[in-house]
Amino acid sequence: MNELSLVLDASSMQPDFDTLFLASFNRVISYLDRLVGDVGVAHRLSEETFEQMARYYRKGKVPNQPRALMYLIATSRARDHLRNGDKQSLWQRVFSRAGEPAVGFTDDHVTALSHGTEQRALSTIDFTDRAILLLHDYCELTYDEVARATGLGRSAVPKDLDRARHSFQQAYDYIKF
Repeated sequence: MNELSLVLDASSMQPDFDTLFLASFNRVISYLDRLVGDVGVAHRLSEETFEQMARYYRKGKVPNQPRALMYLIATSRARDHLRNGDKQSLWQRVFSRAGEPAVGFTDDHVTALSHGTEQRALSTIDFTDRAILLLHDYCELTYDEVARATGLGRSAVPKDLDRARHSFQQAYDYIKF
């Protein structure tokens, strides 16, 4: 059983896509910015995340925990981007349409976000630790939702979260002083 099958359940009543999009887009783009460290890439990845979420809703598959599925998709897209960069397969290069992001960012916005002490400390810790820390402390997901969004076991989340907080604290203290 994969991660997507854990969060999909057609029998439950959850918020519709429009409500989810309006309530979560800013938080998802901010989460992705903290994961990848680039606002433009974070915006593109968040658009792709919601595009994929819309496909689930159009197919009639209503997620049991839509926030967990949304952050699972966002985290996997961020991980893929960090592994592969902007590389595209031949299929993507030939058949993809060049889309412009809906929002443009100035250099001032990007500089202010990327030079904060918290962002610099986050960029030094491991991707999995960073994702767990941001999902629980910043996005306010429960342990169950964090487990589903990261693919970890429920019992591993508190231990990994503690380790991530410790790593972040060490990096933050080192950078700050």
